Amino acid sequence: MKKNYLFVTLGLVSAITLSACGGSEDTNASDKNNDTEQETTENAESETTSSDESESEENEEEETDGEWEYQVGDTNEDGSLKLLARNDTSETIETASISLDFPQVTVAEVVEWPADLADYYDFEPTGVIQIDVEVLNSSEETINFYIGQATITTSTGEQLEPDFLSSDHIGGEFIGSVNKSGSVRYMLESSDPNEIEWVRVLVDAPHDENFESVGDDIDVQIDF
Repeated sequence: MKKNYLFVTLGLVSAITLSACGGSEDTNASDKNNDTEQETTENAESETTSSDESESEENEEEETDGEWEYQVGDTNEDGSLKLLARNDTSETIETASISLDFPQVTVAEVVEWPADLADYYDFEPTGVIQIDVEVLNSSEETINFYIGQATITTSTGEQLEPDFLSSDHIGGEFIGSVNKSGSVRYMLESSDPNEIEWVRVLVDAPHDENFESVGDDIDVQIDF
């Protein structure tokens, strides 16, 4: 699921400098005691501040976990794709014993179609839609669910089938309580990827070993 757009963890590093106070040599014993107490208090406060700052830094590190390596507007390493849009907020979809998640759905513009792919396609796509998928079968029964064959339509009027050359092989038979994940990719043939406002994902209902449907068809729209 991380072929084009990967998760990264961003770390924050900072230095904390602590200072201590010292008493004067010509003060009396009482003043020295007061100075010592003040130093102890200040040191304790400094240690508390240091601890709070360390906890704050750890929280900041945790909050940055899960950010994407490529942000909208970035071009990938080989310069072939520019990321135009991403949705990573869709909710879990449940049908029968199947739970379906889309960790991210992205739209990318083809900046330069690699020459080594020209022999495998009879057209040069204008863009690529990638749907990252996580599927869980919570039943102990064998269920068939073909998420890897999902049809999509776009706000620009294209109806597309998966590009099997670049997509992961997911879906199919779920033997008992198992999960599968991967990416399904679709090549835009004619429309401008910059104009895509939503993608509609359609998947047939899961069925059992007797080819009887055990849930509902999936029809969900992902907005950008």
